[in-house]
Amino acid sequence: MNMNMNMNMNMTTNTELAARDRDVVAGFYGAMTRAEQNGGFSPDDLARVQDFFENEREVEINLPAPVGGTFRGPDDIAIGRHRMHELCGFTHRDHTQDENIADGPGRVICIGVNHGEDTEGTPWSMTVIELVDLEDGKVIRKRVFFQDAEFLGEIARKREALIKDRLIDDYWRTDNPLIALRTTGTMPA
Repeated sequence: MNMNMNMNMNMTTNTELAARDRDVVAGFYGAMTRAEQNGGFSPDDLARVQDFFENEREVEINLPAPVGGTFRGPDDIAIGRHRMHELCGFTHRDHTQDENIADGPGRVICIGVNHGEDTEGTPWSMTVIELVDLEDGKVIRKRVFFQDAEFLGEIARKREALIKDRLIDDYWRTDNPLIALRTTGTMPA
């Protein structure tokens, strides 16, 4: 009889932990949505978002070069995320969360839709699935899978080429002493 009671307690505990983990992830996306709608974060929402990001140890973005990869630590993760958002053309609507499924304590599966624009300004939307690993109610790892990774990779490569061209043009139009070398023929074009 004690064994059955113990099993029921563990099942309840696992159910409660799964619900807690699901609430952590849903709370993060809710805070991001409210901040966009309200023009900024409330103190509680800002604390929730900071907590979400401060505990992440690893984010895996399943996209081709130049934006995909596995990023570890807060700085690397921030750069990887920013690069993905910038090069793939994510818009202010960025991400809508459709469903969070907890498959047990320590793992939440998120199904949502990301939004952006290609290099011509044409809007795009696609399904994204995130596998979120949690430890003690804190997000420690995310793996992100996009419906059409190659499509986003192509947008990123085009946008990166446009940025590179703009930077080269800007560089050679400034008051740069190397311009003299280039115009005198002593530096390759």
